[in-house]
Amino acid sequence: MARDKEPHIWLTVFKLALGAVVIAGLVWLALWYADNYSGESMTPALKPKADWGIVGDSPIRSKR
Repeated sequence: MARDKEPHIWLTVFKLALGAVVIAGLVWLALWYADNYSGESMTPALKPKADWGIVGDSPIRSKR
């Protein structure tokens, strides 16, 4: 009796899922490393500067 040469579908799906988990883990690890060991923090400032862009503009239109 000849052996089936095609791989099992569950094994292929498992390998793809494992590869996706490894890639996501490596991306997370790189971002974590860059955040913790870089010179400045990657987190944004809590309050925007008042002199930048439209921060100081009123959301209500003026009736001129």
